[in-house]
Amino acid sequence: MTTHRTRRATGSTRALAPCARWLRACVLVLSAAVPVASARAAEPSASPTRCSKPEFTKSRRSAEALYRDGRYAEAVGLLRQVKESCWSALDATDRGWLVSDLGLAALRAGQPEVCRQVLDEAPAELDAQSRVAKAIVHNRGLCQGEGGFPVQVFFSGLLISSPTEAPEALTREWPHVLELRDGRLPQRSDREIDRCTEAEGVALDDLDVTATIEIQPARARLLRCRALKKVTQARPSRVSYVRDLFSTKALGNVLPADLAPAFAPGEDEERAQAGREGRTWSSLDRKVRFEPDPDRKGTLRVQGNGVSGILALWAMGDFNGDGVEDAVVDRSMSPEGGSAVDMATFLLTRTRPGGVLTVLERME
Repeated sequence: MTTHRTRRATGSTRALAPCARWLRACVLVLSAAVPVASARAAEPSASPTRCSKPEFTKSRRSAEALYRDGRYAEAVGLLRQVKESCWSALDATDRGWLVSDLGLAALRAGQPEVCRQVLDEAPAELDAQSRVAKAIVHNRGLCQGEGGFPVQVFFSGLLISSPTEAPEALTREWPHVLELRDGRLPQRSDREIDRCTEAEGVALDDLDVTATIEIQPARARLLRCRALKKVTQARPSRVSYVRDLFSTKALGNVLPADLAPAFAPGEDEERAQAGREGRTWSSLDRKVRFEPDPDRKGTLRVQGNGVSGILALWAMGDFNGDGVEDAVVDRSMSPEGGSAVDMATFLLTRTRPGGVLTVLERME
């Protein structure tokens, strides 16, 4: 009996063994799954670490870098993620900066309606005199205006502080008079030119310039007149891919070859042809570098292969009526150790972020 019972017990144990092994496996699987399930259940809607002040600041800086590179849609995507994840964890000031940044990025990405919608979510409790509140008011005005990008001028180049001053600047009398050369423009009885309105249709070759040192100031004056006239005709832009142009890294890779200086006969046309082929300034001069001029806003110091000079942003706006912002850029370069100067002013544009700019016009 005992033996029989033992056999039956042994048989039962053997029969249960596979089942026991299966149960142990199930227990192991379930045990492994419990921490994951618990972690998911405990995951907060706004992660304290991800939404902490340092992490929020880091996210804003990353979005700012994308914005500076003209990658507006990517900046919008990043800031949207932050807003969705961290809105409830942020204080009023950080919420304000978030909607301000997101609204402006959306506007630059060609989404003014999103800009308006986002800025409407700004915290009502913000101090109206705070920096963030003023930034929101400014950006809201951009979103609701005729164009998201108002016409902008730089005093260092055009000697005016606002586009509204351009018409008066065209009629302002110069301290020094320019005279027409004998035989040039004979239909003009008044041979003296002392303001921009009298320089209309006058080329540098028409002027009585007898000394080399007088040529460049005369050229600069004519170029400034051309640019001021452009400003009087400019309109706000709906979208821009040039607003942060001078903060672009490796700027020579997006400036067209037309801007590379030319000192030998025929080089101007060679540069223009290279530009039409899509080549850049850096492709012609691998050593060209740009750095901000600390004394002049909107001006870069340029150093290239045996040349140096300045690149100055004179004005920005929609100059050809297509709704896309253009830039008036003045370039003045000289060979190192030489007295020659290559001075020219260009109207530039581009229709996508990060692309090589196009020359709409070279002013003479």
